[in-house]
Amino acid sequence: MILSLSGRIQTRLIIIITVGSIVTALATPFIPSSSLSQMGMSNVIMTRFATTILNPNQQGILFVNYQMAFETLGLMAGVGVLWELIYFQAEKLRHDRDWPAVFVLFQVLPEGVVLWYVAHMAGVFPAGTLGLSSPVLEMFVIHLALVWLAIWMFLLGPMRVLAPYWHWHGGQFRWIDQLLGRLFTRSPRSQGTRFATAGSVATTQSAAPTG
Repeated sequence: MILSLSGRIQTRLIIIITVGSIVTALATPFIPSSSLSQMGMSNVIMTRFATTILNPNQQGILFVNYQMAFETLGLMAGVGVLWELIYFQAEKLRHDRDWPAVFVLFQVLPEGVVLWYVAHMAGVFPAGTLGLSSPVLEMFVIHLALVWLAIWMFLLGPMRVLAPYWHWHGGQFRWIDQLLGRLFTRSPRSQGTRFATAGSVATTQSAAPTG
């Protein structure tokens, strides 16, 4: 399957919003979270969305886990658009301009490294947790692996059945194409109607009696 640039971006965003969100919501409570209570801090301070100081009890840690997981998912979608630009150019170097499924599976390796650093730069994870000994690294890796594997498997099977238009049109979605078409193009029928109306008005004015 050869993906267009628009199809790549559409697929990335739609799949992360749907499949990624479902996996994150279901898996986050089961991802190891004891690391947050072992960070040597009596409180976990989240400065992006929570303005209060959360005690590191079970409910507080689950809330923080959900917050970090969904923020990471959002970054995966945003940074992923830039990755798709790179993949689209790299795809042109292949003789058949195809992008095998195994390539998609192993894209998680470079994307995961970049996402780890971007997430720290964006303040998703607490300061001082960037290294390999980070107490949140395990949670990050497990979450990313689960989301990526679910997306990869969904694209290989259910996606081709649920969205046949997507499969045969370079990864693009019919409803997005129709929406973009309505926003940025005018149908010939509407243009013809506009011209016909203008011609009728002009004919009526020229036929009207003068004097």
